[in-house]
Amino acid sequence: MKHQKESVLFISDKVFVDYTIPGGVQLCTNEFIDYLETAGYEVNLIKVSPKITFLRKIRRKLQIETYEFYDIDQWLSDIVEIIRSRQIKLVFFNQVNLAHWSAAIKPQVPVDVKFIGLSHGNESGDYLHDITQTPITSILKTWRLGKYLVKEKAIFSTHLDAVVTISENERYIDQWLGAQNTFYLPRILKNDFLDWHPIPNTIGFVGTLNHLPNFKGIDQLATCLQQQHFKGILKLVGSPDQTGKLLAEKYPFIRYIGALTQQQLAAEASTWCLFLNPVFWYARGSSTKLSQALNWGLPVATTLAGARGYDLSNSASVINSNEPAEMAELIINTLNSENAIDALKQISEENTLQFNPAVWATRLKAFLDHIKKR
Repeated sequence: MKHQKESVLFISDKVFVDYTIPGGVQLCTNEFIDYLETAGYEVNLIKVSPKITFLRKIRRKLQIETYEFYDIDQWLSDIVEIIRSRQIKLVFFNQVNLAHWSAAIKPQVPVDVKFIGLSHGNESGDYLHDITQTPITSILKTWRLGKYLVKEKAIFSTHLDAVVTISENERYIDQWLGAQNTFYLPRILKNDFLDWHPIPNTIGFVGTLNHLPNFKGIDQLATCLQQQHFKGILKLVGSPDQTGKLLAEKYPFIRYIGALTQQQLAAEASTWCLFLNPVFWYARGSSTKLSQALNWGLPVATTLAGARGYDLSNSASVINSNEPAEMAELIINTLNSENAIDALKQISEENTLQFNPAVWATRLKAFLDHIKKR
């Protein structure tokens, strides 16, 4: 007799499961689903979308919105029906901005149904970094930060029974905000090695270029490379064009490629001696760019902050700091040695081949079984 899988409910904004070119949230969403399926669950998807009213458009334009885009009304009856008919005991909210829906769901379902937030990173921490890039922070921005913290406290301490994060660092932030049950899942690594044919002295980066951690990372690294007389080429992949062209005009060794499809990106990245992951502060979540490079078996240069959220068997490609100057020195020294480049490639392949998602899926299953018993 075939063992019947336990059904769980996975609620997500549809843009994170229906897409053409994946971004970081889409990749992490896929990984959450993969982990649950590997753990033996049957994942039932409900795809939702935000309700953008005129007032909410104004709030977004004024940058005073805090977790207020999603209303449950049109999905509540379907959610309750699926929970009851399939005897679901675990409901997952993909991103914590949907977690307040639990208040409307709980009164209509059995008391033993548990609600788990799948966090992609701490929103208030990211916002704090953004608003402190200038010497003076406005009263409105300070008010918004406070509102984020108050709402996150409610989400973690009241609306959710547990939180699953994508980096170990964030577990402690969520606990500080009131989460009693937290679990960390690293990024999934899978062997998808490219036919690597590097062009000498060529390095590259891919990402959303106007995302502040990405822009600052490239700008700070490029400044240090220039100061250390870098002789190679740094290729930038991503959008928007305006930001990419701005960086290319500022630094003579930067070549802006533009946005690429996944197939085009693979062909481009296969010519890089080093895949860069210049993350110099602990922004939200974890850097999905690193998993892409490791899955492709490419030599990488990353930082402590850039490597968080990963279970690496060999961390020799991680500089022991978050300093742009140290990363620039690593890049220049590595490019001067074919052996050093080959060694970093072997480290990437080793990390990918030795990662076992089934081990983490088993741990996740044990954590969720514990939550159901509470």
